[in-house]
Amino acid sequence: MEMDRFFARPIPEGSGAAEGFVVPEAVECGEALVDITDCHPRIFYEASYAKAGIAGAPVRCLVRSGVYERLLAALEMLPEEYAFLIYDTLRPLEVQRALYEEYRARLRAEHPELSEEELEERTDEFVARPTRDVLRPSSHQTGGAVDLTLLKDGVELDMGTGFDEFAPVAHAAHFEAPGMDQAVRDNRRLLHNVMREAGFTHYEGEWWHFDFGDRQWAACNRCAPRYALIEA
Repeated sequence: MEMDRFFARPIPEGSGAAEGFVVPEAVECGEALVDITDCHPRIFYEASYAKAGIAGAPVRCLVRSGVYERLLAALEMLPEEYAFLIYDTLRPLEVQRALYEEYRARLRAEHPELSEEELEERTDEFVARPTRDVLRPSSHQTGGAVDLTLLKDGVELDMGTGFDEFAPVAHAAHFEAPGMDQAVRDNRRLLHNVMREAGFTHYEGEWWHFDFGDRQWAACNRCAPRYALIEA
């Protein structure tokens, strides 16, 4: 069947970033930022951080036009009963800062034994540092990153965790291990493989996070990022 190829391919360990490759500064391509909140009947926007009350979080779904084109390409590979639920896309600097500081504080409270260096390393694993560096921004500050899941007949597929559950079980390949829930494994494989075929890269630490045109994508493709920072 047409869908079999998505379920048959395991999610590999690692993000696919080229070992030893130093990502150069972004070469901004000038691609437009587009509002896709109500642009397609199979794309829904959760506005997760706005609903959580984080100041400055967008209530509209904003991505680069190249990201939208590839989301449409991914949907074309899936039967009509499937849709995307997008949790988060473009983040203003103040939102990135709030998420970073909140998670850092949570780790400090849960693990008071960590040194400052260890604390920063653990924080960086799940939340990118906020920066105003136009040529080296975090992924969600470029319009190239998208956090999402799949719906089937309007119901979220079981991915084993919720969005933003920062724990080892959230790692994309976690359910590839023997003895794990095969239904969850197949749901993650479906999301991973359809997004990869559409041209995205997948951040290994979060099953929901995909990139195009940003530094994470560039690291996997051994090239310069296409997208620089957007001041939202």
